[in-house]
Amino acid sequence: MSAEQDLPLPEIGSQIVTACKSAAHFQPSTPSAIFRGRRIYFCDASCLEDFKADPENSCLTSHSLPSES
Repeated sequence: MSAEQDLPLPEIGSQIVTACKSAAHFQPSTPSAIFRGRRIYFCDASCLEDFKADPENSCLTSHSLPSES
C-alpha cells in the first residue's frame, strides 16, 4: 500500500484549502500530491505539475505546510 493510499480523502463536495490558500470543493479529480507525509491539493493540474518539478523549492510549499523546525 502506498503512502497516498494511507491518507484519507475528504468527503466529496466538502470544502478544502488548496496550496495557494484558495477554497475549493473536493472532487475525486482534484489534483493532489503527497509531500512530507501530507496531501496537498491544487486548483488545477498546471499548479500540480509546477510543484512536482521542484517541490522543495516551490512557492506553493511555503503556503501549504508549516516550516520544519
